[in-house]
Amino acid sequence: MRITLKHYYLIVDVETTSDDRVADFGAVVIDRKGNVAASLGVLIEGIFGATDFHWSLGNPKHTLRKYQGMVANGDRAIATPAYVNRWLAEMAATFSPILTAYNIGFDWGKCRNTGIDLGIFANRFDLMQAAKAVIVSTDDYAQACHENDWFTKGGQLSSKADHVARFVDPTLPVEPHTALEDARDYEGAILATIIASPTSREKLLAAGMAKSPSAKWMLGL
Repeated sequence: MRITLKHYYLIVDVETTSDDRVADFGAVVIDRKGNVAASLGVLIEGIFGATDFHWSLGNPKHTLRKYQGMVANGDRAIATPAYVNRWLAEMAATFSPILTAYNIGFDWGKCRNTGIDLGIFANRFDLMQAAKAVIVSTDDYAQACHENDWFTKGGQLSSKADHVARFVDPTLPVEPHTALEDARDYEGAILATIIASPTSREKLLAAGMAKSPSAKWMLGL
């Protein structure tokens, strides 16, 4: 059954392996008020445990043990890419959501390498670019970066999802770098802030984000 009375977003996040595939897939469907309508967090069968996690997550053996604990505790299931695709198709049919991810090109490419099809969502945008335009550009965020030493190696203000999310919601701990939790709690907080900001539409238009044919999501702001 298609639900069309609300405006929905699908936030995707992935944690990857050393060979650029998805080991941990997380996604959450939320409405404009941040209410969660559906979510999925799975480890990918045939990849999880067979290929090392990417070094950026820390020691691959420690990362593997962390996820093995999540499986043992019931916080993660193991599923095939086909299962993920079936779930995505169900979300598309039910909610017709706008797809987003923090640095969507990264998630899109890794999903493609894994056989996970995000291309079924015609409307999509990069949440990181939106965050840069609406949040990172503010004086308050710059002050927070100075107070917390949130800078890139080149000395620029950090636009990491962890830092932006903890700026908009200071109660959040350091990002766990697990896909479902990152999408739901951190990227969800960023999107909610962008939606609620009265200046978002103006800033996103100025940033040129409405030039994309898939930018119909802006009509809801």
